[in-house]
Amino acid sequence: MKLLLGTMAALAVLAAAPLAAAPPSPPPTLRMAGQPDRPVPPESLLGENERDVRLEDVDGNVTVYHGVPLLEVLEKNGLDLKTMAGERRSAADVVVVTARDGYTVVFSVGELKGGRANPKVFLVSERSMDPLPDKEGPVRLIVYGDTARSPYALATIEVRNLSARKP
Repeated sequence: MKLLLGTMAALAVLAAAPLAAAPPSPPPTLRMAGQPDRPVPPESLLGENERDVRLEDVDGNVTVYHGVPLLEVLEKNGLDLKTMAGERRSAADVVVVTARDGYTVVFSVGELKGGRANPKVFLVSERSMDPLPDKEGPVRLIVYGDTARSPYALATIEVRNLSARKP
């Protein structure tokens, strides 16, 4: 009986002890040729340029995320698509997006550029005014109409040139 009471008391102490909070997952790393790697902090996807990204599930439930088009993030960080020389350099570029679990998707820069007026590919960091849960965030990708290319919990976003002739 004494052993049972001692065990129960120990379990009560353990249950009452605050659980050590797991550290938040780091933001994804942006890699672009000729530039140092840099993080994409979740807060950088919010603010004056943020957009509502509305996703409807098969039951008709809508979830509103907040973020910016992937192309805007790339251009803000040095991808030149505004000049003819920049367009030529980036013609063979692809964007490789990898999640923490290794799931990887790829977009051509031309594909992203073609959707400039009506973007379909977004980096988001908020869902209904709350940060993404750790299993989804801190940053995820949403591609309208293509759930297979909408990974969550991003680890890296890398611009690679596939040309045989490197610039």
